[in-house]
Amino acid sequence: MTSKIIALGDSIIKGVVLNIEQSGKIHYALADHSIAEQLANSKHMEAVNLGKMGCTIDAGERILDHHLPSIENAEYAILCYGGNDSDYNWRAIAANPQAEHHPKTAIGVFEKTYARIIGKVRAAGITPVVMSLPPMDSAKYYNFLTSVFSSEEKRNVSRWLKGGASAIAAGHELYNDAVKRVAASTDALLVDVSSAFKQSGDYLCADGIHINAHGQQIIADLIGKSI
Repeated sequence: MTSKIIALGDSIIKGVVLNIEQSGKIHYALADHSIAEQLANSKHMEAVNLGKMGCTIDAGERILDHHLPSIENAEYAILCYGGNDSDYNWRAIAANPQAEHHPKTAIGVFEKTYARIIGKVRAAGITPVVMSLPPMDSAKYYNFLTSVFSSEEKRNVSRWLKGGASAIAAGHELYNDAVKRVAASTDALLVDVSSAFKQSGDYLCADGIHINAHGQQIIADLIGKSI
């Protein structure tokens, strides 16, 4: 029986990339070969990709619970969470910047849920492999997310951010630190994608947050060297 690698997490592990057509039309699509698929091919294993675009840690736990009976005793589970958890409802902020707004998942809840997911993976006989968050380009992300907003909405988002686009990156980094704490506290293997990408110039799509095909290859190679 061929050993399996399970991929659990958000659009990064799913293999989602942003494509811009010659007409200027923008759409998301799946890369020809996801991180999990490239990794499985290099290890002569089977990839089961349960990643989902927009997936937060609570949704990730539900997905894991649903699929656990069918993935028990896989060899590895690659875990990638945090990018969506650290994000905000930007539409709500654009509509009412005076209101109180919070990340999609409180950081304490994020850490507790992540640790619980790692425990469930281990209990199923699977070795968890935790990915840190790839660095984002906050300026590109800010421009992309506000590109569909009116001038007034853009001003509202800018007013709420106070620190500008860099404030988005700072929040993202807080969750990256949380990922590292969870990996350390659970003694899970951490693959430091963050540091590897800081040494590589070309890894992001035009939206400043999704990983392009080259970046996915970097991650697959990095994980492959770690397991």
